[in-house]
Amino acid sequence: MRCGRGLRRQLLSVLPLLGLAVGLVPGRVGATGARLATGEAQVVREVTLPEVGSLHPAVQQQVGAAYRTLLAVARDPAAGRAARADAYGELGMLFMAADLLPHAEECLDNAQVLAPEDFRWPYVLGHVRRRMGDLTVSAARLERALELRPDYLAAAVWLSRVYQELGEPHRAGPLVAGMLARRPDTAALRFEAGRIALAAEDYATAAEHMEAALDLDPEAGSIHYPLAMAYRRLGDREAAEQHLRRRRAEGPGAPVQLPDPVMASLNGVLENPEYYRDLAFYAAANGDWALAAAHFRTASVAAPDVAMLRLNLGTALERLGDTGGAEAAIREALGLDPGLYQAHHALGALFARTGRDAEAIDRFRDAVFHNPNFVAGHLALGDALRRTTRVEASLASYRRVIELDPANAAARFGEAMALVRLRRYGEARDRLVRAAAVHPGRAEFSHALARLFAAAPDDGVRDGRRALELMRTLVTSEQTSAVAETMAMTLAELDLFAEAVEWQRAAMAIATRAARPDVADRMASNLELYLRREPCRTPWRDDDPDLLPAPPAGPALEPER
Repeated sequence: MRCGRGLRRQLLSVLPLLGLAVGLVPGRVGATGARLATGEAQVVREVTLPEVGSLHPAVQQQVGAAYRTLLAVARDPAAGRAARADAYGELGMLFMAADLLPHAEECLDNAQVLAPEDFRWPYVLGHVRRRMGDLTVSAARLERALELRPDYLAAAVWLSRVYQELGEPHRAGPLVAGMLARRPDTAALRFEAGRIALAAEDYATAAEHMEAALDLDPEAGSIHYPLAMAYRRLGDREAAEQHLRRRRAEGPGAPVQLPDPVMASLNGVLENPEYYRDLAFYAAANGDWALAAAHFRTASVAAPDVAMLRLNLGTALERLGDTGGAEAAIREALGLDPGLYQAHHALGALFARTGRDAEAIDRFRDAVFHNPNFVAGHLALGDALRRTTRVEASLASYRRVIELDPANAAARFGEAMALVRLRRYGEARDRLVRAAAVHPGRAEFSHALARLFAAAPDDGVRDGRRALELMRTLVTSEQTSAVAETMAMTLAELDLFAEAVEWQRAAMAIATRAARPDVADRMASNLELYLRREPCRTPWRDDDPDLLPAPPAGPALEPER
């Protein structure tokens, strides 16, 4: 069963699943649904249990357990008001996390009646009403929460935002200023003060506060756009453009950090694999693969039948260097879904990166069997075959990639290099000419053509003058040991051996400076040829990276299907 998306769906009946009496559908607890202490019946509202059949089973069980707890506490004459408030509050938080706002409000209202001095309940109710679009009531509830907890930063920030949405910035300004006086080094307050100043057309103050917020929270990319607007209004186009460039580069960006323990607990209240999956993706985006692996593992426990969670757990483990754990997790994913082509590909890539190309080839074949249009799988299969002695077989994979994606440069280059390994130099040249026409700006095709023209052991392919034409552009744009060596090959083909010797020595020096003395040593054989006034007839050595493609890059997370 796939991980459910049903947090916003209308809930279906689950009471039989939860072991509750069918007669409780829809369930009610409160003044008429349970016996409350004398005098409470007039103020504690009835609470209905919605139908929850479309939720993930783990969430269904959690809602059922919270409802049963509420029933037990509400019927217990010895239970105190605080205990009953907490029971209503727990169920209300679950409903709010599931976006069942009317049901959440019923429960949280009761919690507030039973525990009127607990600031949590008016605060969360303020968020419920804000989400429902009733900003006036939301403001009143947030005001009450601040009366109970005047130091609760998040309540002040959210109340300021609600005031502004109501068109009452004159109420937001003093509120934020008062909190900012006590906590001047808080990014969220600085940003809020900047937004208020921007709305009031006080652009200098807006820029000052927003710059301070960005200094306090450099990862908050959401600041860049309003800050750019403030600078634009101030006439500082250079500063405005700088922040707009960052906005374009980073996208909407992360929000300003706002410490909010109450709402943070709400975010984690559902024992829902989707929640932990989202946390895992967020951790991975921030480079915290250890945390991502932990969250994927938790999500996998909550949804043991979802193969994609196991696959992503394997990805996170491999990023941590745990290849054994990664392989085990990916195999578990395939055990759950043998047709999951992404898992076949991921396992093949792991094998390729650990030098197990024979096993990788089998997995890549499985990947493209289950998804014949999987471009990355065909390309990985072609590269793996080309790294082995099965070069001829790689051609079919490269041709399939080109058929699916005619602009795929890697496949066109791979096909040409496979033909070189097969010593079919004329065909390789023709493929490179076509590829260069499709990708006129890609230097690898021009460079490979120049090598064939300069050193192919086929008189019908070599053409020193065409090689020199290509190299004149390459040597001005790219100074690598490989390019310098190709220039030496070209000059030797044109009987310019003294110049060839200079270029070959330059190539060896570049390799040495790049901490590749092994490459420089292998280049010595061509230097000896030129010193003997003999041209090169080996365009690529057998171990050249162009002939032996690297395994696929490190794994990336897979979105849920």
